[in-house]
Amino acid sequence: MIDINISLLIQLVNFIVLLVALNIILFKPLLKNMREREQGIAGAFTDAKTAQERVQSMLEQYNAALGDAKQKAAAVYHIVYQQGLDAQRDMIAAERAKAGELLNKARAEIAAAAAAARTELKQEAERLSQDITAKLLGRAV
Repeated sequence: MIDINISLLIQLVNFIVLLVALNIILFKPLLKNMREREQGIAGAFTDAKTAQERVQSMLEQYNAALGDAKQKAAAVYHIVYQQGLDAQRDMIAAERAKAGELLNKARAEIAAAAAAARTELKQEAERLSQDITAKLLGRAV
């Protein structure tokens, strides 16, 4: 059997003294460091979450600004495109007008040349007919 004597009491006192000493020397500083570490991790987690929210907000602002810029660019492109089409239509109309003028001028020149050719041919035909008549009759007419 187990004998209960004074050595058990001494061991119990030694154990309690050891627990108190370890509590002061080891457990309290260790628990203090663990709490500080937990607080540091919690603070870092909070900072990271705040930074992530800030980045998300900036990303949303960037996407909104990018969307606005795309819309503005599309509007400007459409305006410039329409201006280009208008300028093209104006140029085509001006060139058609010039072409019409040149065509009318060419027609007038052709008509004048045809009239001159007809007059010359008429004169030549009269001269030839007089020559032919003179040769057939043997005398000048």
